[in-house]
Amino acid sequence: MNRHRLAALLALAIGLLTIAEGGMVLLGVETKPYPVLPWLLRYNVVMGVVSLAAGHGLWRGKKWAGTLSRVVLACHGLVFLSLAGMHLLGKTVAVNSIGAMLFRTGIWTGINILIRRKDD
Repeated sequence: MNRHRLAALLALAIGLLTIAEGGMVLLGVETKPYPVLPWLLRYNVVMGVVSLAAGHGLWRGKKWAGTLSRVVLACHGLVFLSLAGMHLLGKTVAVNSIGAMLFRTGIWTGINILIRRKDD
């Protein structure tokens, strides 16, 4: 399996998991035992859909998919820094939310590393 296909599978998996998790909370099917930021919940679901688009584009070898992957990484990085900053300032932010955003940022860093390298 080439690196772009592996990156595509990672993007599709993280997108599906994010939509499923966020969708359950948005629809009221599931509640969390920690404070949920409504804007973060909506952001996560939207970015889950964007992740599916990026994964699809990477799988099909579309040039725009690399750009979209970098945008997703940048957005997640900025949101992660925002959440960490809010936490440091004493604002209400669940540590779970910070950890989840760090995880997403890490996955998208890996995706971007995979697609930057030339296939062997």
